[in-house]
Amino acid sequence: MAGFDQALQGQAAGVQVTAPSGAPGAGINVRVRGSATITNNASPLYVIDGVPVLPGYDQELSVGGQRPNPLNALNPNDIESIDVLKDGAAAAIYGLRASNGVVVITTKRGKVGKAQVGLNVYYGRQYLRKKLDVLNGQQFASLYNDIQASRGLPPAFNPDTVRTSTDWQDQVYSPASIQSYQVNIGGGTDKTRYYLSGGYFKQDGISLNSGFDRYTFKVNLEQQLSSRLRGGTNINLSRTNNNNSSRSESGAGNSGTVLAALAQIPTIPVLNPDGSYAINNFDRTFNNPVGNLRESSNIASINQVIGNAFAELDILKNLTLRSSLGIDYRSQIENEFLTRDYPGTQFSPAAQQGQGRTGTNEQTVWLNENTLTYRPNLGTQHELTLLAGESMQASDRFTSSAGGSGYASNAVPYLSGVSVFTKPSSYRDQWGLLSFFGRAIYNYDQRYLATVSLRADGSSRFADSNKFGYFPAVGLGWRISKESFFPSNAVVSDLKLRASFGANGNQEFYTYERFPRYGVGFSYPGAGTTVAPGITQTDIGNNDVKWETTYQYNAGLDVGLVSDKVQLTVDVYRKDTRDLLLGVAIPLSTGAGNLSILQNVGNIQNQGVELGLNTTNVRMADNGFAWTTNLNVSMNRSEILDLGEAVNSEGVLAPRVLSYGNGFQQAGQPLGVFYGYQVQGIFQSQDEVSGAATQSAQTRPGDIRFRDLNGDGIITPLDRTVIGNPNPKAIAGVTNNFSFKGLELSVFFQGSFGNDIYNQNRETLEAMSAPLNQDTRVLNRWTPTNTNTNVPRAVFGDPNGNARYSDRFIENGSYVRLKNLTLGYTLPTAISQKALLSNLRLYVTGQNLITWTDYSGYDPEVSSAPFSTTGLGRDFGVYPQSRTYTVGLNATF
Repeated sequence: MAGFDQALQGQAAGVQVTAPSGAPGAGINVRVRGSATITNNASPLYVIDGVPVLPGYDQELSVGGQRPNPLNALNPNDIESIDVLKDGAAAAIYGLRASNGVVVITTKRGKVGKAQVGLNVYYGRQYLRKKLDVLNGQQFASLYNDIQASRGLPPAFNPDTVRTSTDWQDQVYSPASIQSYQVNIGGGTDKTRYYLSGGYFKQDGISLNSGFDRYTFKVNLEQQLSSRLRGGTNINLSRTNNNNSSRSESGAGNSGTVLAALAQIPTIPVLNPDGSYAINNFDRTFNNPVGNLRESSNIASINQVIGNAFAELDILKNLTLRSSLGIDYRSQIENEFLTRDYPGTQFSPAAQQGQGRTGTNEQTVWLNENTLTYRPNLGTQHELTLLAGESMQASDRFTSSAGGSGYASNAVPYLSGVSVFTKPSSYRDQWGLLSFFGRAIYNYDQRYLATVSLRADGSSRFADSNKFGYFPAVGLGWRISKESFFPSNAVVSDLKLRASFGANGNQEFYTYERFPRYGVGFSYPGAGTTVAPGITQTDIGNNDVKWETTYQYNAGLDVGLVSDKVQLTVDVYRKDTRDLLLGVAIPLSTGAGNLSILQNVGNIQNQGVELGLNTTNVRMADNGFAWTTNLNVSMNRSEILDLGEAVNSEGVLAPRVLSYGNGFQQAGQPLGVFYGYQVQGIFQSQDEVSGAATQSAQTRPGDIRFRDLNGDGIITPLDRTVIGNPNPKAIAGVTNNFSFKGLELSVFFQGSFGNDIYNQNRETLEAMSAPLNQDTRVLNRWTPTNTNTNVPRAVFGDPNGNARYSDRFIENGSYVRLKNLTLGYTLPTAISQKALLSNLRLYVTGQNLITWTDYSGYDPEVSSAPFSTTGLGRDFGVYPQSRTYTVGLNATF
């Protein structure tokens, strides 16, 4: 496991975690109680040892299609605890960046006692979980002959003589190793506590020429400097290298070689007799996927420091001053190199063969916080904690990129070897935050509990008039079981009611988006025949833009039964996000061209129910057998309440629709719904074609009939409608833990229910319109002698648009997965001590072992855009998930 965020999956109610790509080091999609924003980064705020880290596209480098996950910098073995702050009251203290929830990570610290040395090691193998069924050589030859016949051409193949049948999936995917090694030492005295660790993690990808490795070093130190003064530091150092050569190809969108391994025709071999890479001479869209991978490299290297130093001074007996300085520093370099033998460029002129690109990104985010905490002595039944503080944070980032082509050889894979340079680019941005906050926590006899807080954040991204946002919160709790009137019985051991309200903010838009911006590269006529370079405005400024705010209401019930052997938690919540930050297009009627302006437009609502159940099913003192179960179920419904109004394509002022590719956002709909055409059936005769709404002048029997929703007799984009919803109706996770003496067995199931997937791979694999390989479904394609089918005819160029964005490719995305199965054994102490060990645990683990789903693609856990709200549930060339088996040990000396 590369990152700790994967460990959240299925473990906490209200937290939806999807691994949208199986690529080593890839980002993880985390949503806390739905998405509280519409076009910006919807990831939660991560706080690592007091240092906020917000992953997102704006913080990551992408030269060759990679988006490394900055959270991979932290070694999961160094984590002590992970707390997810879901309700608004708990997250409100983080103010302007907490509208999508907060994940608080605390790393391990030293404990008083003699030094202990720990060793954690595991090794495993990864396998492609499933293959997709595509045509073999003879089947493809027969299909392509039909495609040729559709345009009046003779057959291209004699299927009986086809001998080559390359399985490109077997050529691209193979078993790969995964391994991790970590050594740590911790201990301390009453005055000094320390924890140090070093680790190495390496994950080879199941796809050729892909992988991820990480080196980490950590030190946590706490020192009692005097009777009233304490200090310490927490430092996490890492270097990660992410190799992902599955780059995008012309015409392949962002699918890379994943889709190429499915679509490349099987009638060509990997290599020609002369050793060169074979090419699909009918269609060079995807080139040769094996050659693409072997003859390219794309390595992103990131050096990162996350840490802080702090000091605490007891000014009075009950008054403490704490001051800390934190840093999140990243230095990123990405180099991409396509050799002269790369299949896609071998037909280029010799001077242009070989391509290279490089990019750098250096960012420093520093944080200074100062707090005063007062705990007055109010007696044994009253507990009061008052906190007041201020925080300053600032970021400075510089990026640059350059590229070139025309390498003399493959020996020097850097830009120093190119003959032609492309235009380099660079930019710098800076932002800052100034915050003030206060909080009061009151507890009376563990019976009545109250928390009240207020935070004011000032951001440099807003104009002076709107710079500060104010975020209040209140949380109340009543432990009814502590009341004198509560009946004393053996059934209900604990009963607590909770209620809270909190306001959380969001400032995640491009740093300078509220300013008017200008672009270069716009030429205009000069004197005579000369052309003069010019600039033009690309965005309109808006000083009236203000912070986006989420108001969250939560009610909860905690129940303990049978001496807390059964613990039940139920939460009901509603999140209202107002003043959405959106880049709104300027109407063309203004003469402003294709400009946009950042505005506060519209509202979103998320509401849901969460259930958590922990049970101790069996605990036998006589033989040590125990069985516990942890279950969580979450149901969230999102709805766009309002997006304002805009002039539509018919020139009428109407509710605004935000389009993105083939999706849209519109009031009354959930976030990220799929938007396209509805399939009505397949035309069986020319009379049916003539009597239906006009689709194309070349529509023929065997083509798909689409619904004319507006009844104008013509199929146009106005006939598109909502065809699917990627948001699950429910997500769940259940873990059963069994233990018997030194043996332990953990079984973890995780699932998603009621969500749709748009399988965009099928647009290519079932189009039957070009010389590309197809899914075996097309063997049941429509022909005059095979009319009882839902698969259209094979026709060159697809003149009817049979492969257009429609509900033909919507599939049920529900699944249940045996996510993790671990069997471990801890040796008896007497045996461990003979080996000079205080503890030794051996274990075997299987991940992604079994998946029950009706989805036809590689994996139902997909998302084409991990950090956005618009890519959830869209499968387009996504790197497949792997099934993994590992063996490991944990030893303490």
